[in-house]
Amino acid sequence: MSTNGYLSPIQAHALFDVLTSHVTLQEIEDLKNSEAIATFGPPLQPELTDESSSPILRLLLQSFILDLPGLRDVSPHFWTDHIRQLGIALDDSNLSESYDKGSIGIRRTLSTAVASIVEAVARGRLGGYPKQAEPPKEDANYNPTKPDDLARAWDDFLQRIIYGDLLDKMFVKAAETDKLSDHEPVVQAAHQYALIILASLLHHNLIVLPRGQSMVSLLNRVHRLTPYFLIKQTLKVGNAATMLNGMVQLLLAKMNLSTITSWFGGQMSDSGMNLLQQIISQVLSAEISELRKRSKTMEQLSDAPTKPQMDLLKNYASQPAEEQHQIRTKSPILTQNSAKISLSESSHKLALDYVAIQLAIRDREKLIEVFCHRQPDLTTTSIRELVRVYDPIIRALHNAVDLASGVSDAQAFVDDLIKLSLIDKSKVGKIPTVQDFVRLLQTHQGSSHVFIHQVLKNGKELSQWYHEYACQAIQQYKQENNFPLSASHVAAAGDLTALLEELVSELSEGERCMVVGELNFHAACLQNLAPESRRSVRLIVEAPLTPGRGNSWADDKAGIFLHKWQHFIDETKITPGPEDGPPRTGKSDSVKDATAAEIDGSKPAVSAPEPSTMKRPVIFPNVSKVLCLLAPGFKDALRRRVNVKKRESGSEAITE
Repeated sequence: MSTNGYLSPIQAHALFDVLTSHVTLQEIEDLKNSEAIATFGPPLQPELTDESSSPILRLLLQSFILDLPGLRDVSPHFWTDHIRQLGIALDDSNLSESYDKGSIGIRRTLSTAVASIVEAVARGRLGGYPKQAEPPKEDANYNPTKPDDLARAWDDFLQRIIYGDLLDKMFVKAAETDKLSDHEPVVQAAHQYALIILASLLHHNLIVLPRGQSMVSLLNRVHRLTPYFLIKQTLKVGNAATMLNGMVQLLLAKMNLSTITSWFGGQMSDSGMNLLQQIISQVLSAEISELRKRSKTMEQLSDAPTKPQMDLLKNYASQPAEEQHQIRTKSPILTQNSAKISLSESSHKLALDYVAIQLAIRDREKLIEVFCHRQPDLTTTSIRELVRVYDPIIRALHNAVDLASGVSDAQAFVDDLIKLSLIDKSKVGKIPTVQDFVRLLQTHQGSSHVFIHQVLKNGKELSQWYHEYACQAIQQYKQENNFPLSASHVAAAGDLTALLEELVSELSEGERCMVVGELNFHAACLQNLAPESRRSVRLIVEAPLTPGRGNSWADDKAGIFLHKWQHFIDETKITPGPEDGPPRTGKSDSVKDATAAEIDGSKPAVSAPEPSTMKRPVIFPNVSKVLCLLAPGFKDALRRRVNVKKRESGSEAITE
């Protein structure tokens, strides 16, 4: 079946995937430039209503974020004076690129993770979720030990949420009971499927990825510095207004001389740091101290670069972005003036490590400067504004739920998460599996069910606010036109099929042949991803039942978005290893080794699995012709298509 003569449903679906994936990642990467923020449009730039440099992000922001209870009540100045200025301050800091550091940093890891999730949400918002010809049976049963049943339950769950009344039933049932077993079978099975996907995400992020252990260590340091006892004692105060004021004072009050003089009527000062800023500063300062120790040790090594070369590397870290870009694209750093001396292989590797350390030090100094020392203090004022608009919600939560117990549950979960994820170097081989993360989530899921039940049972107004928001958000996934599923269970590009057909129709016949050829390869790749994901789910589900199964920590990608995430990381450009060598990528062994190194330079406890335990990686085909010929037109079409207008209710919506 052809959608309009140019593309089959499978090809249209592949094109939709390629373009949304590329544009989403590009928009997220562009946020590091102040120009992207200046042309983002509402709410960061209310006066810029015609076009946006980030149409997908703007669409999702206005579809799902701006209408959130509480957040919808912030003043326009929150976005223009706080969020936008904070973004510009981070952009002006010129934080380092993975390319220069020779490794995949935490920011790159998290940004690609966000892109892999956001692109899927964007496709659902732009094209809609395809409606089944026959609605799912409400009395259907699902076997939670069978992966195919779990996948079917997840699709039936979404069908009934989007096109049925399951969302209303879930709110009613959750208000009646905190037992998952009291819900319909489709809810129980979909819950199990979502839990497996979340466990796979945690495992991939914290265990499989080379940067995972660094993120666990960072989480552990923040966790240890969080004053849980004081927070819980404050939350136990019976009066909601007194409790809220106490929490604000605990977290946001700045300890300086003016804090004391204000008790006697003096003027408060914006200088100093509050508790949150103290935590940020202490965590990053400790890393800076460790990095400087490594830097000094490296300078004293016998095969280290010369002092002029070291000085050039150190100066490079603090140079403006424009100068760094020129050096990066035209010539290596060590080709200037007195530093132009050939390096041995070991000295060149030390030079790469040395410049990475200097960049890491500067990044942390800039983050402390922006979040902790900047005047005016945008961090504190932004949080105070959020506390102000969320005041009714916090009061309602305080009356409906034992917040202190909720914090205890959260603390216990983070304790167990860190204990599971932080691998002991003295016990190499004891590597957590996805099944371990499944069991962790199953152990703690009861506390979240109790919390939701108490909120919906005791906070009727709060329940109404979020029920109305959930209904409004889920409506964004309804297709305006019903696109039937093809024999391959693909509904083309949904509501965006006609737009993609129009873009392809404007190509010459030769260009169209090249595009279709690349789309066929990409479509085949996507068709392989679904069974690969189901295979991972099957391994995870069956592992506890089969002795010896579950030892392969590579079998973790239960979810197509995880393959996309890994692809984004693997394709990241990295500075050449040998002198005059070609640029490397995130999948290079030397890059993985550098990424996995701890702050103190030590090697991680996690070692790569044996080839026999690894699944064959999914190789995404080259789609350069598709991107070259169609990506600019696709983004321009989105800019024209995504217009902002006022609904009759006064809120902003995205319409054609």
